[in-house]
Amino acid sequence: MCIGGCACARHGCFVPHAMVDFQKGERQMNMDYTLYEGLKHNADGIQHALTCYDVNCQYHKHLKDRVADNPFLDIWPELEIIPGIGLWHVHDHQDSCYVRYTSKFINGAARIDGEIMETLWAPLNVISPSACGMGTPHWKECLDYQMNDCNFMKMIRMSWLFNLNFH
Repeated sequence: MCIGGCACARHGCFVPHAMVDFQKGERQMNMDYTLYEGLKHNADGIQHALTCYDVNCQYHKHLKDRVADNPFLDIWPELEIIPGIGLWHVHDHQDSCYVRYTSKFINGAARIDGEIMETLWAPLNVISPSACGMGTPHWKECLDYQMNDCNFMKMIRMSWLFNLNFH
C-alpha cells in the first residue's frame, strides 16, 4: 500500500479525509486532492498556508494551473500557499532548494522540521496488512478510523501535558 496524506506540521494530527492511494506511483493529481481536502478542513479565514512536501520545488511550480484545470478542486485564489521541504528531504535536493524551501528560512514557519508525516506512518503500518485486501470504501473507513484514533490519543496527551504544566 502506497499512500499520501495531510497532517498538521505543528501538532502532528492527521487531517480527516485527506488521504490518497497512489495507484500508479506518486502522482501530482493525487497530492492535489490531498492538499485540497487539507485546506478546506476548518480553514475559513486563513490567508497563508505553509505546505511541506518532499518534492515541493517541482510540485508547486504548476499547482495553480492544475487546480484551475480541474473542475473538482477549488482552492480560493486569495490563499497564499507557501511551499516548503522537510529538513531531512531537502538535503537530497540542489543547494538552491535549501535556502528557498527550508522552514528555517520561511518567515513565520515557527520551529518545525516539515517531516511530521514520516513519524505518523508507524501507527498506520499496524493496519496495512489487513487493509491491502479491502475495497476502496472499506479501506478509507479503516484508515479514517485509525487516523482519528491517533488524533484522539494525541489530544489526550496534549491535555494531560497542558494540565501538568499549568496547574
